[in-house]
Amino acid sequence: MPLPDGKTFALAVTVDFDAQAAWLAKGKNDPATMARGEFGAEVGVPRLLDIFDRYGIPTTWGIPGHSIMTWPDRCKDVLAQGHEICAHGVYHENLNDMPEPIERKLMTRQIEQHLDILGTRPRGYRAPSGTMSYNTMEILEDFGFDWHSSLSGRDFEPYYPREIKEINLHGATVFGRPYRVLEFPTSWFLEDWVAFEYVGGYSMGLSSTDVVLQRWNDSLEYGLKYVTPGVMTLVLHPQSIGRPHHMMMLDRFLEHVTSLPDLWIARLSDIFDAWTTE
Repeated sequence: MPLPDGKTFALAVTVDFDAQAAWLAKGKNDPATMARGEFGAEVGVPRLLDIFDRYGIPTTWGIPGHSIMTWPDRCKDVLAQGHEICAHGVYHENLNDMPEPIERKLMTRQIEQHLDILGTRPRGYRAPSGTMSYNTMEILEDFGFDWHSSLSGRDFEPYYPREIKEINLHGATVFGRPYRVLEFPTSWFLEDWVAFEYVGGYSMGLSSTDVVLQRWNDSLEYGLKYVTPGVMTLVLHPQSIGRPHHMMMLDRFLEHVTSLPDLWIARLSDIFDAWTTE
């Protein structure tokens, strides 16, 4: 993998602009919950675009069709400032056990939403809430996606996930062919939602920003020291990271990472192009 300018490691800062779709997919549509999603669109997104502009960082945004249709101007601002947008579902749907015809129909619909509203076709895909069916990777192949970023089969090494052909509880898992879609692995440890967001009956969140910042910095330090070349993928959500105290933590993190001479901060599609260059 030839990295630019003598860089040895890459960082992808990614943003899941779920807004209200994150809640609608969970069956939550009361006014108080919907307002949390609206905060992400009206407050969190502008704050993130501002801080990325100040640090000169290009990023990758996963945006469900519902957010694109509801806040088209916000999404167009993302593109106008040099960031990329990948597919992230129609309404942040749960793909686990979804019938294949429905999943294919939803994939067609979200690509139409990107083309109709944004005028771009997404190169990458992030599964909503990390949910997938056993058909998802093949569907991504059929729709011509370059990359996917939701699995945790590695930490810093992009890889081609293998088909799982058979699971034997008293024997071995049988793997099939590797898919043609490159995986940029993610981790709950390297995102904001689980750490910070309070969701009744699901997640307490509300972690200390010092603890989370140390976790991110330690992860990056390990990658820079022991995994070269490699990629660390950070996942942010405007309605979570957009809170003032979280933005101060993000400011400290970005100040640190932009000072590292060996680190390349780039969009996932740019990293894909570099990673797949012979």
